[in-house]
Amino acid sequence: MTTVNEKKSAPTIRAVAVEAGVSVATVSAVINQTRFVSAETARRVNEAVQRSGYRPNRLARGLSKRQTKTIGIVMPTVLSPIAPLLLKSAADVLHEHGFAVLFSNTEMQVTWEEQAIELMFDSQVDGLLVVPAGETLDSLKLFADAGKPVVLLLHGLKGASGCDVIRSGNFKGCLDAVNHLVAQGAQRIAVLALPLVSESEKDRMDGFRTGILAAGRTLEPELIRVGAPSESGDSEQHGYQETLKLMNLQNPPDAIFAMNQYMAIGALSALKELNRRIPTDVALVGYDDLIWTKNLEPPMSVVAQQVEQIGHMGAMRLIGRLSNTDSWGAGETVTVDTRLIVRASSCRSQGAND
Repeated sequence: MTTVNEKKSAPTIRAVAVEAGVSVATVSAVINQTRFVSAETARRVNEAVQRSGYRPNRLARGLSKRQTKTIGIVMPTVLSPIAPLLLKSAADVLHEHGFAVLFSNTEMQVTWEEQAIELMFDSQVDGLLVVPAGETLDSLKLFADAGKPVVLLLHGLKGASGCDVIRSGNFKGCLDAVNHLVAQGAQRIAVLALPLVSESEKDRMDGFRTGILAAGRTLEPELIRVGAPSESGDSEQHGYQETLKLMNLQNPPDAIFAMNQYMAIGALSALKELNRRIPTDVALVGYDDLIWTKNLEPPMSVVAQQVEQIGHMGAMRLIGRLSNTDSWGAGETVTVDTRLIVRASSCRSQGAND
């Protein structure tokens, strides 16, 4: 009688060979597709595999072929509204091409990020997709030294010249948002900004500054409010609290640009609480177009990143590197443009485009 604590031994390749009436080498050839085996023999082997529940050692098989058919994906947070879209678009492509995915969420912690990449390397992944949390990642040198490809998504890193980058056009997106608000007659434009930790945040702030100065305005410190780095309720609360403070200024802003969607929701809540008319009293532009953004009251104007395209392109670039079918130089960068979607929250004098 088998007790609860007893473990049934896992089926072996030798057991499969005995059941199919072939050699271990023939079973290996069928599983790994390393040489021709007759259709009848392959059928017997595959049926024996299914009946026994045998699972090949993917890592050992990969080491012998120098490829494990696994890809690592490292992201700073799954709380970002765009994270699921980016992850799914990349994973779908990888799965279609026969790759398994190892995923790590690093909670915006650079130390965890370094550890996750080291673990991915130790797990013998063939390549890596990374959304960096900060400016540098020393552990990527492991992949560079091993000749394994790395593709950075959304933004690049300092000292990662060997990596491909599929980045988002954050600078132009923020410049477009400021130009739109100026065109709508906004005189004092406030910004709910993110800490300048990564290239993305710096590009967004640079785009905002460029737009303000190009419009002949001054960058007033009291109109620049920098929030928490977390894509979470903290960010929404920051948008809410800072908007209350902004509207309590002696000369409050007549437009607010929120550089992530959580802060935009916080700002919207504060403006409604204060009975400010949107966009008549205060125009509002947020960041990233999500499934519910157009259903807010009023529908929110946004700078939309094409995250699904970025995820798809990143995965395809990695596959191209692994299959040696690409014609790219080392460490190339592609910028995917953002799109300004104008809706009622910022549109005072012109028709919306969505």
